Amino acid sequence: MEFSAEMKYVLDTIWLLISGSLVMWMAAGFAMLEAGMVRTKSVTAIL
Repeated sequence: MEFSAEMKYVLDTIWLLISGSLVMWMAAGFAMLEAGMVRTKSVTAIL
């Protein structure tokens, strides 16, 4: 099945948006992990 150039562009754009949002969620999750591994008074310094 061959996609047109416009359809390839749309699919590439959708893939880019999905991937970018997953990276943002990953960064937020890593920040929560790091905040959970330090003492309460150090949370603001680690974020």
